[in-house]
Amino acid sequence: MDMNVIGLHIHELRNQCRFIEASVGILNQSMENQASVGVFFALQNIMLGTNQISRLLWTPRKKGKERAASLREALDLPEKYPLNNDGILTLVDHADEANDQWISQSKDQYVLYDFIGEIDNSPHKEVETRNIFRAFDTTTKIYTYLGTSFNLEALLKAVGDVSNRVNQIHRRLYPDQWKEAEAEKAEPGVKETPAEKPAAKKAVPKKAAAKKTPAKKAAAKKSVPKKAAAKK
Repeated sequence: MDMNVIGLHIHELRNQCRFIEASVGILNQSMENQASVGVFFALQNIMLGTNQISRLLWTPRKKGKERAASLREALDLPEKYPLNNDGILTLVDHADEANDQWISQSKDQYVLYDFIGEIDNSPHKEVETRNIFRAFDTTTKIYTYLGTSFNLEALLKAVGDVSNRVNQIHRRLYPDQWKEAEAEKAEPGVKETPAEKPAAKKAVPKKAAAKKTPAKKAAAKKSVPKKAAAKK
């Protein structure tokens, strides 16, 4: 593949990694502020960004196989990788049909909607994973959507690895952009924002990850409508 084309894909991969990093910041802030809408907003953005990265590098489409293989070769990424996952790759495929299918299969079942907290230590501990529409377990860091669960910490670790590889190539391809960014950071009074960071060393800051209990209690009360806990 032409290096100019690879460069464009590398630039977009870097953007998606930065979007995910910014979303992690929103997630941590929302957990601290016990803002359930912010938590799910951030989780959705993290998953959408991960889906974009996954499809660029491990697309299931026949027409995109050559592009994906060329990018993986440039980044020295293997075929077998945590982000090469059917649940991630098909996350937004036929979204309306996926909703219909979940509603149909969970008929007359105990279902769970928009829950934040420790599921095993809640009245919903007996719920089957396939009957969870959307939930975030603050203890296990498992995000479940439409009956499919994702280990958020493992996912972000993989994204961080991809981000580091992407940044190395991006710096070589676009050195002027990095020089400008570094010059801006060096100016007095210029504060660094998450979007300006060249690479994310850790996707989930320790400080935010430690404050789980307040968000768990508040979100568990606010985020689970009475209808969600009832049989349909």
